[in-house]
Order: sequence, then structure tokens, then C-alpha cells
Amino acid sequence: MVTKVFAVGGSIYTSKLEKTPEISEAIQKHSPVAVVVGAGKLKENINAVQASEADKDLIGIQATRLNAKTLGTQMKAHPKIPETAGEVKEIAQTGEDIVMGGLNPGFSTDAVAAITAELLNAELYIVTDIDGVYTENPSKPKAEKLDKVSVSKLREIVSGNSSDAGSYELIDKTALNIIERSEIPTKVMEGKIENLENPEDAKGTEIQP
Repeated sequence: MVTKVFAVGGSIYTSKLEKTPEISEAIQKHSPVAVVVGAGKLKENINAVQASEADKDLIGIQATRLNAKTLGTQMKAHPKIPETAGEVKEIAQTGEDIVMGGLNPGFSTDAVAAITAELLNAELYIVTDIDGVYTENPSKPKAEKLDKVSVSKLREIVSGNSSDAGSYELIDKTALNIIERSEIPTKVMEGKIENLENPEDAKGTEIQP
């Protein structure tokens, strides 16, 4: 039974490709587990074409699935990368690890991970390149890290984010809506190996529905 879903930011994963074995080993301590991987550096493919946002989303989905195939192969996860919510549920019943990318155009990988956690009644861990949620851009002097944050407050913080394909930052509103409606236990944390091994003890930010 899957009890944990990890949303691994694509920039985190593609900047640490050489650490795929270590990442795999850390995540597999929670097997059976579900992992949703973003596009990361492969976003360059999205930006290389002049096309509609929908078409760019389709490119982005394929990019996330390439990263998922790479990590999933190392993890010896279920060989099928799910393309629908129904397939997620079917694979979960096998007891094998699930590694996946995007599902639908217009949905960030965080939103896909939230849906997956909702379907499987699991905890959600959003893995980023910072150590949690801040009151504003962490590069600003007055930015303060929050140990806990409500969905409503987090909506205010991310309200200026763009919804263009491949441009999601921190967490998007769709993911927040899903977290809120199903009261999904969620933590935003930095993508360190030790955090992947022990996410409950990681110093991140808990999102309170």
C-alpha cells in the first residue's frame, strides 16, 4: 500500500542525474512509493518551439516521462509509466513502486502528485531546491521561512505565479485546491538525500489544509 507520494522537482532531479542511484535508494526506503518527476532541464524543449500552450504542455509531459523512465528504471519500479489516474490506481494494486511524469495538459507535476496522493490516500512530499516555504522570494532580505502555512496563506504567496507551460514555481493553485479539498498531509522540503530517506524529520514547511 502506497503511503507516500514524492513530487520531485525536475530541476532538482536533472541537476543531480549522476546521483540517480542514491536518490533511488533513498526513496525506496518507503516502498511501495509513488514518485512524480518534473521536466527540469528538458523545459528547453518546451521553449524551443513556437506553438500553443497546449502543444507545449504535451512536449512537457513527454519530458517528465523521460525523467520518470530514467529514475523508474533505476528503482526497478513498475515498468508502466501511468498516463491516466485510472492507471495509477491499477499499478498501486500491484504493490510495486510507481514512477511517473505528467498526466494532463495544464497540470503541473505538483498537481499530478497531489491527485496521486488523493487517489491513494497518501502523504505528499514536495521536493524542491529550497528548504521550505518563505513569506516571499528567499533571495530577499526580509524573507522568512515558515514551519507551517495554511493553504489560504500559501495562495497569497503564490498568487503572482504564471500558469504558462513549464513555468510553475513553488506550488500552483491547482495543487493547493486538491490538497485542501482532501486534507492531504503535505510537506515542502529540500531535495537532500537525507530528507528523502527521512521526510517526516526533514526541516521543511507543513501545508495545513
